[in-house]
Order: sequence, then structure tokens, then C-alpha cells
Amino acid sequence: MPTLKDIYDWAMPYIKNKGSGVTFSEINTIISYVTGIPKEYLLINPDTRLSASNIRRIKKAIQKRSTHYPLQYIIGLIEFMGINFHITPGVLIPRQETELVVETALEYIKKFEYKTVLDLCCGSGVIGLSIAFFSQGIIVSFIDNSAKAINLTKKNSKLLGLTERSSFYKGDLFSPLSGSRFDLIVSNPPYVPSNRIKHLPEEVLYEPIDAIDGGNRGLMILKKILYQAGNYLNKNGMLIIEHDDTHKEYLKKISTVEPNIGIKYVKTINDLSGLPRVSVFIH
Repeated sequence: MPTLKDIYDWAMPYIKNKGSGVTFSEINTIISYVTGIPKEYLLINPDTRLSASNIRRIKKAIQKRSTHYPLQYIIGLIEFMGINFHITPGVLIPRQETELVVETALEYIKKFEYKTVLDLCCGSGVIGLSIAFFSQGIIVSFIDNSAKAINLTKKNSKLLGLTERSSFYKGDLFSPLSGSRFDLIVSNPPYVPSNRIKHLPEEVLYEPIDAIDGGNRGLMILKKILYQAGNYLNKNGMLIIEHDDTHKEYLKKISTVEPNIGIKYVKTINDLSGLPRVSVFIH
């Protein structure tokens, strides 16, 4: 019966020949996912025997990853804010920089004792669910125009035991709401300028482009949110929105250029790379 060492002896030359950039850590993640063996155990027990069916599944997954297919889709999981979430093809894979939206939201929730949150363009629901997970009593509504995204958010909500504090709506931006207002709106909308899509890493091109492509200058969806958010915020409520690093100056000026927009620019926060990534507005 083949062992872990046999898999490594096959996998390392294979990924080197493919030149795909698959890492040893990713191989271990795949092996652990298929076999259920903790990654820490794999490293110190190379003589562990594996079934033929597991060998086939591991090789198939490594071959798939070598085509730049996202590892998260292969294993069906993503870690975000230290929490494990389900992720499926057809739904945007959350990035580490999006944790900045959650961290900023948690600061304002604590400061102003907010109770109601809207996660707009929710995708897998990681922003709103993380906020609810770390803030007892917070009620979160989720909106996305993708049925796959809403169904996945429901699944993640159930996984975390947050269904009773969650509401779900399918529709375009604020369209499913009627007269509802929130203390806080959080959003990671499509914001990559269209002309940069073709330059993104190959892995990203396996993700839903409509969750990435923000149109000309990346502002198509951002503008709609900015112009409508004030109608759905309580007094002194806030909008926290992720955006492209080229958008800061536009966002800083919008409430000055459009004084009747209903929200005022507060600040922009840089991500770990030092790039302007998240901006805050107040109603």
C-alpha cells in the first residue's frame, strides 16, 4: 500500500515540471483534506499508508491545482478572520485585505453600540458573519444578486450558528429592501477596473468575473452604492466599503462634489501593503 512518502516523491517532480508554483504547503493541505489527517501529523509520519482511492483523489486534486485552479475551491474551505467558511466555485474567494472591513466595523460597533448591519454584495457572507460572530446581539442582513452566493451565505450562517440573527435577500444592491435602515452598511463590491482584469493572476480568472469587474475605472458599482447608501442608513450610521487603491481621491471628494449625497467621507484605511483599501462614510 502506498505511503505519504510515495505521494511526495510523485508530487514534487510533477509540480516542478508543470511550473505552476504549487507549494509544498498546498500539497499538504490537499492531502490533509482528502485523508482527514492533520497537517502536523503528515510532516512527521511519512510512512503512513494511504488507500488507493485516496491516492487517486490526492493526485487528481494536485493536478487540478497545477492548472492554477484555486485551492480554496478544491478543498471547499476558506479561513477568514480565524474562522473556517465554506466556499464554492461561482462565488468570490475572500481575500485577507477584506478582513480590514470587518476590523473597522467592529471598532465602530463597539464605539457607537450599533445593532443592525447590512452586508451588501455579500458573496460567501464572510464580512457580515464575522461581524456577527464577534459581536453578540448584532443582527445582519445579506444581499447579493447571485443565488449561489446567497445559498452559500445561508450555509455558512448555519455552520456558525448565526441563522437566527441573519436575514437573506437576493437582488441588485438595495433593491430587495423597502424602507429598511441600518446602523452600519459594509460592502466589498466589484471594483477592479475592466482594463485590468486580463492582468490578474490566473487563479482569479476561475472566479466569477461579475464579482470582480467594476467597469470603467472600477467605479460602476461603487458609485451606485455611494449615491444610495444614505437612504438606508440610520442617523449617524456608517458605510464601510472596500475599493481599489486608485479610488481614494475620488472617494475623498465625492461628498464635497455631491453635497446632497447623504453621506460624508470620514477616512480611508490602508491595507497591509500600505495601499488605500477601505473607506468610511457617515450619514
